[in-house]
Amino acid sequence: MTELLLTGLDGKNPLSFLAALGVLNALADRTKEGTPEPRLVWRAGGTYQPAIVGGPDRSVLLDALVQDLESFRGEPAIERLRYRKDGDGAGAHDLKPPPGYFADYLSRLVNDALVNNDLRRSLAFAAAFATDVAMDNNGNTKPTALHFTAGQQEFLTMVSELIEGVRVEDLEEALFGPWKYERPLPVLQWDNTSARDYALRASDPSKDKKLGVPGADWLAFRGLPFIRVAPVGDRIVTTGCSGEWKTGAFRWPIWTVPLSRPVVGSVLTSPEVFEVNPSILRARGIAIVFESAIRRSDQGGYGSFAPARMARPAPGG
Repeated sequence: MTELLLTGLDGKNPLSFLAALGVLNALADRTKEGTPEPRLVWRAGGTYQPAIVGGPDRSVLLDALVQDLESFRGEPAIERLRYRKDGDGAGAHDLKPPPGYFADYLSRLVNDALVNNDLRRSLAFAAAFATDVAMDNNGNTKPTALHFTAGQQEFLTMVSELIEGVRVEDLEEALFGPWKYERPLPVLQWDNTSARDYALRASDPSKDKKLGVPGADWLAFRGLPFIRVAPVGDRIVTTGCSGEWKTGAFRWPIWTVPLSRPVVGSVLTSPEVFEVNPSILRARGIAIVFESAIRRSDQGGYGSFAPARMARPAPGG
């Protein structure tokens, strides 16, 4: 059984974790029916690094990821979420449309998917973007807790720029390192090693062109369908996330047995990950659960992750 170690990805970084999920998603989507899907595992060695088991070698993997990236040009889940702010304002390409627009967007995707099997991927992304029941303080759709953009930044505009701008060299840098932070493409703010706190700055960070690792940002977006959202009453709950909008946290497990995409999805939605019961985690092949606090500025809501720490059991657990 082949195993390819992705040496550029560090399991303590949410961006790396999501990027590893993105690789698994891309490969699973491109696996022919009747063929075993590749699996994802984390290997310890100073840090935890992901490995793809039963997948392609390095060059074939990069070719597959480039083809997968190109297939997102015109992706309905992305392109159809263009709207007017507050219903009749300026055009926007984000995850915070008026709730009625978002409900219609979801309905059209579902109806079209009934006759077009290729839209299953779009449905998976839409299920990770938002729900049609939760609203923010402005009466707009409240998005996933991993929506860290604000002000002049628009999440899907940034994703579209990544689709057009990411090259094979960016993917190779992301997966095999070292990360050089030299490219001026959009940064989704999921890298917990490079947070920019608005409160400590003299200017609006949305006007800055931050250098990043665009291959990692793209692959992390590609992994977003694993981080689904769901309505609970009139609120939105995001997989792996807890707490309030400005004082929340994101938890993610590191497993040491190769898992396929369906099993990874099951693990990520298991309450046991949040309970952090050591005996149960060991039985599930989970070595550690990491946690990063979610920090948002008061001036606009720009988000970032704090450095990771090992998650602890809840009091009394």
